[in-house]
Amino acid sequence: MPTPPAAAEGTSATFSLGGQLAGVKVGLRLDSAWRSYFTVLDVWERRLREEHAEPIRWMAGNRTGASGEQTRSDLDDWARLVDCGVIGLGN
Repeated sequence: MPTPPAAAEGTSATFSLGGQLAGVKVGLRLDSAWRSYFTVLDVWERRLREEHAEPIRWMAGNRTGASGEQTRSDLDDWARLVDCGVIGLGN
């Protein structure tokens, strides 16, 4: 019978802001490929505002060609605006 290992062989790093969310600029990244995630981010945004954080949404664009270059530039700009970000749910 196959049995999974007692502990995962690899783990993902987790991060903590180490304090309150009030005044923190939290980036929320989304794209048009995963439309249901819009609903998830609506909840995140509401809850962040309840904690007096400032959510800043960014819609990712194409990843290739000239529009991909624009997406990368926009991402760099967005990353400079936020203190931390929610960029997906591990997928």
